[in-house]
Amino acid sequence: MIGIIVGGHGNFADGITSAVELIIGKQENYVAVNFPFGDTATELEANIDLALDSLKTCENILIFTDLLGGSPFNISIMRAMKCLNIKVIYGTNLGMLIESIMSRNMNVTFESIVSSAIDIGKKQVGVFDATVIDNEEDNF
Repeated sequence: MIGIIVGGHGNFADGITSAVELIIGKQENYVAVNFPFGDTATELEANIDLALDSLKTCENILIFTDLLGGSPFNISIMRAMKCLNIKVIYGTNLGMLIESIMSRNMNVTFESIVSSAIDIGKKQVGVFDATVIDNEEDNF
């Protein structure tokens, strides 16, 4: 099984986890790690280590973080550099996280999930252009 950790600034992890659970239900081998105001990097590091320890029976671990270069990302990559079974994905959005969880639950390979998460994440970002709809309505 692939373990999943979601980390981010403030209550990002709990917030996105709440949305995941609303859409696809509570997940096993999934840990949310918040970095609330007032916590130190040392506390965050301890919380990430606890999350990793809780997933020690997992063959691989995916860590989803909010920002490239933020403390949750930096601490996570330090762990990934020591363990080849850990991959860190940054810029996490709800679409990529849900698709990754669903793929994991269908026993898709670790590397395929990592690759797909990036593609899906990019496709989940865009802008809606209402002028296209206005122009189409004018044609009717």
